Amino acid sequence: MIVKEVIILSNYLRNEGMSVSIRSNLVASWIIENLSDDFNLNELNNALKSVYVKNIDDMELFDKIFNKLFIKSKKENTKNNEKLNTNDTNQQNSIHSKKEILDIESEQNKLKKDQQRKKVIEEKISNDSIVQLDGYDHKVFEMCRKLSKKIANQRSKRQRNNKSSNKINFSRTIRTNLKNGGHFINLVHKKPPIHKNNHIFLCDVSGSCEWIATWFFAIIYGCQQTFNKIKIYDFDNKIIDVSDTLEAKSYESASQISSAHRSKGVLTFGQSDMTNSFKEFLDTVEINNHTDIILLTDCRDWTGKRENGELESAKILENISRKAHKVIILNPERKIRWKTSTSCVKDYEKINIPIYEIGSLDQFANVISKL
Repeated sequence: MIVKEVIILSNYLRNEGMSVSIRSNLVASWIIENLSDDFNLNELNNALKSVYVKNIDDMELFDKIFNKLFIKSKKENTKNNEKLNTNDTNQQNSIHSKKEILDIESEQNKLKKDQQRKKVIEEKISNDSIVQLDGYDHKVFEMCRKLSKKIANQRSKRQRNNKSSNKINFSRTIRTNLKNGGHFINLVHKKPPIHKNNHIFLCDVSGSCEWIATWFFAIIYGCQQTFNKIKIYDFDNKIIDVSDTLEAKSYESASQISSAHRSKGVLTFGQSDMTNSFKEFLDTVEINNHTDIILLTDCRDWTGKRENGELESAKILENISRKAHKVIILNPERKIRWKTSTSCVKDYEKINIPIYEIGSLDQFANVISKL
């Protein structure tokens, strides 16, 4: 049975965006019913915190809510042994209940304001330029987690919907309904073909794209289970396979991701040598008509050479796109900068490579969820 304190506590925690399960509430109720007499407030706080808090960033939030709900001393809450007559007790309980209701309503209003403030901050982070995000801010990393969960849910829902079909499998329907005298009582629908593509992410980690590639990895890491087969390569003047870093149990900050990639030999070259990187990619990576390639780059091929007006890296990318099922480019720069003389966007558009602007985390998530 879930006690009243746990119901109020879980309601506040959910309003603040924390994940609260029924199992957590049952464990918390058992703790309060069986151990609260033996625990002081600090010990009770730690016990409940071990049940509810899954993320280090929520520790302060939990303490704040706990203090508001359990501020009374245990003597006042659990060990009041004074004998009162029935009328006095009912009157006191009535006054106490009214005060509790007013206190709860007041706290709910405060929590709603805090929640609205938190929502505004999250919207600002998700819509801000991805280049300006602070790599050491836990709030930004937490936003990547939320977006990953959102992408995973959208992709899983789409995959489930793709498994159903409105077309009838007549041969199986006839065989199934022989027992019904040939009357089509039970219809058997066709199962649509399942197309399982391999996804290869090729990320530019030159000076201008290093942090962007880190946020990109953070989002992909969170929703990797919804992809069939996934590989990630970083490149500046050569390609490096960093797919193994997806197998880590967890990442708590963007700096941990950067360190994991550096351990694989990723060092920012300053300027991208896209010609050399694309050549190596074409020669060493297995590409077929079941391969989707997602290229993250700002399309600045500073060392690229032209022959008869054609960019060398664009020619190689065209060869890659012929072998692959699909190639798309995600460009973190605003579209207004795609028209500058140093941008190679026009060269890649000539070979019919779709290019998407992903200047914010929201734009990032929208493109990835549709892959």
